[in-house]
Amino acid sequence: MQILIFRTSISTRNDLKRLRELLSRYPQVEKWNVDLEDWEKILRIECNGLTAGELIVALRTVDIYAAELV
Repeated sequence: MQILIFRTSISTRNDLKRLRELLSRYPQVEKWNVDLEDWEKILRIECNGLTAGELIVALRTVDIYAAELV
């Protein structure tokens, strides 16, 4: 299992709804959460077999912009 951490553009309930719908399509995603209190709106994803690049591209399809934090 890997843990991927991203800075995101998530800011509304609608963003969270789109994110939830998107990530539910990926059985490789085991857990995820967003820290809306943090100014960078940190998204943490626990998954198997997905890369940060794949997730960044997928997030863009639902108008969420992300950058991996390493």
